[in-house]
Amino acid sequence: MSQRTKKRDTAGAKAAISVARWIEPWGEARFPVDVDLLAKGCHTMYGRDDPITQVHGASWKGIDGFLQRNPDNAKEWWITYSTNVGAERQRFTKAHELGHYILHSQKKAEFRCGPDVIIEKDTGEPNIEAQANQFASYLLMPANHVRPSIEKSPITLDLISDLAKFYGVSFEAMCIRFVEITGERAVLVYWDNGMMKRWSRSEPAKLQRLWIDNRRGSPLEPIPGTVAADPLVRQCLEGQLVPANLWFRNAPDGEMLREMKHTSDTFERVLSLLIVPRFAARWACDGKEGENDTYDRFIGGGR
Repeated sequence: MSQRTKKRDTAGAKAAISVARWIEPWGEARFPVDVDLLAKGCHTMYGRDDPITQVHGASWKGIDGFLQRNPDNAKEWWITYSTNVGAERQRFTKAHELGHYILHSQKKAEFRCGPDVIIEKDTGEPNIEAQANQFASYLLMPANHVRPSIEKSPITLDLISDLAKFYGVSFEAMCIRFVEITGERAVLVYWDNGMMKRWSRSEPAKLQRLWIDNRRGSPLEPIPGTVAADPLVRQCLEGQLVPANLWFRNAPDGEMLREMKHTSDTFERVLSLLIVPRFAARWACDGKEGENDTYDRFIGGGR
């Protein structure tokens, strides 16, 4: 079955929506989600007699999260998360491990999860790590709550930063969730040490056939003429108009897009967020229609 026709796995989303119903009566006060509280009480929702009794941190390297049975009592579970990362990453990791408990704990006795599998991206792949990531994303940033916030205001990186603080997630996680939810033609590009690491598109961007062609010269450096390539611009939070065909070879001459840029103060990492205007006709496609973006191929390849 082709990537284009593969059925999307929504197991993580369905589980997160069920758990989220517990805290919906709290209204706005339920954010940021108290994952510790949910973890220690969710066994009652499922009528289970093997509760999560501990959620605690450890100074680990190479492991972001760990769900295991209590070595002294097989009827209890523990969630352990790395304290070597920020609070926002810790929250996502705990939610990821809670997803394993709800979805997969009848199959395995422990789950050791490193940063390479806890990725703040909903790929819809039918494997347990993707399901746990999807669970965490839907639980912490529910679409029915996020969508009104991004539809009522012009999209800027300041807005996304404010939403990240409200939901208690990382800025990158909120950017990713925005692209997953938005009705805009949006493309998110992640640069690491001056080279493109991955990129992803919103569903409307896929319908517009927006495609960054990095196959000829992979890995791709920032494209000359773009804000991403300007070393003097570290932050461009509201965006700057640039010719669309700098980014997309299939864009018609004269069309412009809005390019935003965020540079990390800690690492040599840059995020570019592109918002493409709504055109009546779709652009012609240079790449293979229906091909996955690099985020999806990165996850689909088991990395």
